[in-house]
Amino acid sequence: MAAPNKKPVGRPRKPQVKKDEVEKAREDAEKEMKEKKETEYVEGPRDSAPKRMPFFNATSLKFVDISHEEFRQYLFLNGAKIEIQFPLKLGIDKNNIHRVFDYTGLSYYIPPNWIAVVTKPKPGGPDIIM
Repeated sequence: MAAPNKKPVGRPRKPQVKKDEVEKAREDAEKEMKEKKETEYVEGPRDSAPKRMPFFNATSLKFVDISHEEFRQYLFLNGAKIEIQFPLKLGIDKNNIHRVFDYTGLSYYIPPNWIAVVTKPKPGGPDIIM
């Protein structure tokens, strides 16, 4: 006859959880947000409302103006796609993580495992910058 399962004696150990990079980045951004607040207004596309969206950069990232793009599409090895209509601002960190702000006020976090970026300029806009 098999012996019954015995429960361990004493308090169970709490697993040691390390903070991942995303959580650390979130904490850093919150800390920077408390220390400084930068407000910038960017123009949305002419045919959409609202015309001006507030852009609050509470990070140390530098954002470039990509409002000349009609859309920006990120392609991934597994076939997934992320398409952003009328992007306005782009920030790239040292790990090649892209952060994109669009005309509706949405912010996108694009992981660094993308394999290609497809962009289309607005009529009369530059094809490539940077």
